[in-house]
Amino acid sequence: MNAETHPQFGKGVRLRHESDGGAMLLVPEGALVLNPVAAVALELVDGNRTLAQIVDAVVEGFEVEPERARDDLGDLFERLAERGFVTENRT
Repeated sequence: MNAETHPQFGKGVRLRHESDGGAMLLVPEGALVLNPVAAVALELVDGNRTLAQIVDAVVEGFEVEPERARDDLGDLFERLAERGFVTENRT
């Protein structure tokens, strides 16, 4: 996925917030426990925002260098895309 990709969740995937403040990505046949940065990034996945906009929001909300956020979130979204949990909105 590149910076101009509009990510959206794949079929059967959704974000769930836990009562303890944590978050999980519910996927077919399982769940992924998310760290706070990943949870914030995935909260912004709506098929309308670009990956670059999601990265910018994370940079604003956390003390992280833009380059590090781009690299880390790029890797996260690539891994999720490889498994079909995040896809590109093409509409």
